[in-house]
Amino acid sequence: MRERFSSLSLIIMKITVTFLLLLPFLSYAGIIINGTRFVYPENDREISLSIENPEEQTTYLIQSWVEKDNQRSNDFIITPPLFKLKPASLNKLRVIKVAPLNQTDQETLYWLHIKSLPAIHENTENNLHIVVKSSFKLFYRPESLNSSAESAFKEVTFSYNNQKVTATNPTGHYITLRELYLNGKEIAEPGMIAPFGQLSWKIVLPQLNSVSWSALNDYGGKTQLISQQLFNDDEKK
Repeated sequence: MRERFSSLSLIIMKITVTFLLLLPFLSYAGIIINGTRFVYPENDREISLSIENPEEQTTYLIQSWVEKDNQRSNDFIITPPLFKLKPASLNKLRVIKVAPLNQTDQETLYWLHIKSLPAIHENTENNLHIVVKSSFKLFYRPESLNSSAESAFKEVTFSYNNQKVTATNPTGHYITLRELYLNGKEIAEPGMIAPFGQLSWKIVLPQLNSVSWSALNDYGGKTQLISQQLFNDDEKK
């Protein structure tokens, strides 16, 4: 029985998935990927990740590429960029830097995209087949920042003024906040702070006394929760 990966008579649904999950691997639509985010250290020749197909009958066509600022990037290549992943099999993707990157004092954010398309059998013409595009953060990290990666989230400082809380990141790392509590009240999906950048939240409170936060580590896990006493900027004067 022949398999096909495209047909004009089929309805194809695209699903883009953004991953900020505290899992050591990602399992979605039949394939398993061993990570939710990836770090490329400056001195590494390449990094690799595994893609597993645990299904017993379905073959997937896997396509991968790297983007920066919503455009395909020539800074990295992925090999193999396109391959068939047979049932009950595993393959590795190698991400290789092929262009000089001159940023030495801060991380650079790329996106690694992996698209999976299940094989289409001739006797399933009327079935719905789903294309899944999975997007992962890929951080290029200069050598000078390797030693401070684990503790960078502790350097974040918070200020409160005019009913606005501002987080300041004085480091060269991207810091993705996993949890944020203001006076014990959780802020949903607090976001990511760019290197040497700021992130703000509008909040209406008579007074803000404390802030607690955790972040995502290199493996997608949660760091410890730490706290800071907060004062209105006017109270410091």
